[in-house]
Amino acid sequence: MKIISHKKENLLEYGVMRATNVHTIHVRVSDVDSRAREMIEIISNKSWLNKLDSIDKVSFEELANKTIKKLVEDIFLKIDGIVTGEFGEYLVSVSAQEVLCRCCKHKHVPLAELWNKKVIGNPGFDFHTEAETNFIAFGEAKYSGSTSPHGEALSQVVDFIDNKKDIEDLHILRKFVSSDAVQNAIRGTKAYVAAFSLNCKNPLAIFKNAITSAAFSKLLKHKELYLIGVEVYADKDQ
Repeated sequence: MKIISHKKENLLEYGVMRATNVHTIHVRVSDVDSRAREMIEIISNKSWLNKLDSIDKVSFEELANKTIKKLVEDIFLKIDGIVTGEFGEYLVSVSAQEVLCRCCKHKHVPLAELWNKKVIGNPGFDFHTEAETNFIAFGEAKYSGSTSPHGEALSQVVDFIDNKKDIEDLHILRKFVSSDAVQNAIRGTKAYVAAFSLNCKNPLAIFKNAITSAAFSKLLKHKELYLIGVEVYADKDQ
């Protein structure tokens, strides 16, 4: 994975009078098979369990083992230059987490899939990190083999906030982030991430469209926002 660009946006250039910190990041995945192998290593790393007490460790390890086995055997090992929709969303999620840690000094939080049991309907945000400012960053990932679904990602973030999906997960997230980050979240001080596949000739235009969208304007009351476009090269897309 290669970081193509990272910019802290000046919202005045878009006619927006807000103090929100907005970051746009463009990354490129050129070798899908190699990236799939890297993702297996990333999700199979269970060092995060060592921070838990004995009861939580046993419980979370059991859930994580089942999820890792399913992801690796049913999805990641079946990649052969082909990006399916299901793999694509994991690719965007894991890549967004990684780039936030590399570019913005965020702290890694285990992928939500590893600790959040799925229920009827969409369970919540796809991934999380803790920002250097001690804000929990709640991330949503969308993948398409032909479009740049920033609108879908942003709309989903807005819907999840409206439905308190971020607050619902605090009882688990508190195990992986600082107490300051938890208290900030309780007070309503959080960060949000919209990550999406990038299929276009002009990435800057995509980021501009996202920043000037109605969904994005609803998020500007929050302290930090991140737009991450993941450009994927593959032999075939499905």
